[in-house]
Amino acid sequence: MAARLTTYVVVAIVAATLIAGLIVGAQRDDSSGPVDLIIHNARVYPAERTGAMAEAVAVRGNQILRVGSEREIMRLRRPQTTVVDAKGAAVLPGFNDAHVHFIEGGLALDQVNLLGAEGVEELQDRVTAWAGTHVERGWIVGRGWTYGQFGDSLPTRQQLDAATDDRPAVMFSADGRSARLNTKALEAAKIARRTPNPKNGAIVREARTGLPTGLLKEGAVALIWKAAPAPTREDRARALRAAIAVAHEHGVTSVQDAGGSADDLALFDEARRANELTMRVYEAVAAPAKVSPALLERLEAISREYSDDPLLKSGAVTIDVDGDVESQTAAMIDPYANRASDGGVPRLQAVELNRFVQAMDAHGWQVMANATGDAAVRMALDALEQAVRTRDRAAREGRHRIERAELVAPDDLARFGALGVIASLQPARAL
Repeated sequence: MAARLTTYVVVAIVAATLIAGLIVGAQRDDSSGPVDLIIHNARVYPAERTGAMAEAVAVRGNQILRVGSEREIMRLRRPQTTVVDAKGAAVLPGFNDAHVHFIEGGLALDQVNLLGAEGVEELQDRVTAWAGTHVERGWIVGRGWTYGQFGDSLPTRQQLDAATDDRPAVMFSADGRSARLNTKALEAAKIARRTPNPKNGAIVREARTGLPTGLLKEGAVALIWKAAPAPTREDRARALRAAIAVAHEHGVTSVQDAGGSADDLALFDEARRANELTMRVYEAVAAPAKVSPALLERLEAISREYSDDPLLKSGAVTIDVDGDVESQTAAMIDPYANRASDGGVPRLQAVELNRFVQAMDAHGWQVMANATGDAAVRMALDALEQAVRTRDRAAREGRHRIERAELVAPDDLARFGALGVIASLQPARAL
């Protein structure tokens, strides 16, 4: 179960934690109050360039006070100080996950685990086993498969039918942008031969009959929720608590949640108020491409509400520029090898993206543009460049991000540095 979340929670950069490192290197004296916590008899990695190890850590409030030798740190001990003997264990800064869908990862902990399933037979075995222990569930829901797990032949709906005993079933890919349905689920969602492809989505069909194969891509995944029961608010709150526990088991102490909703923010806030949010969260809000006064008003309200709490902040918006390489929905400069005239299509026009980025930048929001293919990355860089070049730098500085950036044209590499754009890569997507 723990391994499941760690794939969705991709450890990306070293960051913050109460015990091991909100701000490493703040070497203060004890003139501003007693030391609250001392961890000693430890092998402390202070994250300094020298690589030298320390023996103990002193913490005051929410910050590291000092890292040093056993003798140096124990001199700061006071009667009210909590002292922890690490018994020679390692102490190091906590991990920050720079791009995660945190609550979705928590929900996956209670679904069929398809990570690493090698081939159709193992997938069927896992689905059958889970279904047998969750007979009270009407739908069988799984997550975690990737296109590469099955070589040239993805599981068919008939093969999924054989494992599900006449119950509707949907198996989401690891990134949630594709889904495999069995026949019962297709019928429940009323996805048939003549069902049109939704905007920015595809219902994959059998070449001979035109019937749906059961594979849905990108925007078509949303068709599932016409029939499948969506997780309740309580389900999502429970998933949040489960995700926090598993993240801590793997040393993840802060996350950047990519593309949450206003309700997700409220769930994090409720956990914070109940003292259950034992990690730092930076929430990026999913926003529609069309900028309207109503959207700006909603974002302004979020900014006012979640701008200054060290545990929960929001200052970014996400927008999808294209899809995935695996499903061949990423926008490429050159065509795909097996599709001579098709390099994928962006999910929005350049003028729409330019307008969105300009508005978000002007209102102080960090843009996290989800761009996978080299054509989409270039499109995002063009939009960000336009915003940065016209920005009043005296009024505000800020760095935007391109998420994924799996394929980048050589001519565009230097533009990241020149524009100060963060290339936010997810290693799990390279597997």
